[in-house]
Amino acid sequence: MSLEKVKQVKKDRFFRVWDILVYGAVAAVVIVLFTVFVFTGSGGKLAAVNVNYDGKPAFSCDLTDGSYEIFMPENIAVRQEGDILTVMFCIDGGSLSVPEGYNVISVDLARRSVSVTESDCSNRRDCVHTPAMTDTNGIIICTPHRLEIVPVGEESIGGTRPVG
Repeated sequence: MSLEKVKQVKKDRFFRVWDILVYGAVAAVVIVLFTVFVFTGSGGKLAAVNVNYDGKPAFSCDLTDGSYEIFMPENIAVRQEGDILTVMFCIDGGSLSVPEGYNVISVDLARRSVSVTESDCSNRRDCVHTPAMTDTNGIIICTPHRLEIVPVGEESIGGTRPVG
């Protein structure tokens, strides 16, 4: 490399003014998007949930007044103790009396939360380890039992279940 070329490289700036402006604009957009998605992502307070079995309604509960409706009485038994509803759900071919093919869903009316507390769906039991649903952004899925717990107003995910 010639001495003239070395002097030219030393004289040039690493960043030009327009480079710095473009990088600053990109950084600002990233910060704004991060703030919007992370800090404003929570949904509204959970008011009601639907439990769907194989894409059809099985159980519905209004968490504001504690009322519920059972659409599949042969598959569901409900017990209430104070503000806690315990919903025993069994799949077709399962049994409510001898736990087989079942999920136990806990509905806390005071905290307005829903969770699956027990299941015999698989070794992993992802539905049991899913955090309790407390706002309208949540969903709980038990893929082996074809069970979905969704906030009212949200649509069932139908045939697009994750593999698991």
